Amino acid sequence: METRIKMLFLELIAALFVALILSGVFALATRRGRRKTGFFWVFLIIFLATWAGGIWIRPFGPILWGIHWLAFLLIGLVMALVLALSATDKFPRGRHETLNMLERIEQEKEVEKITYVTLSIFFWILVTVLIVAIIFRYF
Repeated sequence: METRIKMLFLELIAALFVALILSGVFALATRRGRRKTGFFWVFLIIFLATWAGGIWIRPFGPILWGIHWLAFLLIGLVMALVLALSATDKFPRGRHETLNMLERIEQEKEVEKITYVTLSIFFWILVTVLIVAIIFRYF
């Protein structure tokens, strides 16, 4: 039982370390001179996905402090890349593009409300599934 708790702690630290580094790189890469308010949520998704993936996939790579850290790094990188691909912002370059963008914004206000609710539900389902996957792996 003591070994299981030690492994849980070491895997938690590995996932936390990888998630902090990748979230920091993600925040710096997507920063465009404006304030980021969703850093904690990005970190939470990367952290939980890294932890769940790192403990569920077959261990590979070198062992450091008793864990195969390469699996955690690989899963964290994949999740960070998926989030980075979904976080692209295209800014308008001229007056014409700005007017077109404003028209689209007006048309999409209703869709935005539905999208916000849908993505919020998806986010909490994803977080719940990742936490359950982590719990099932240890028990």
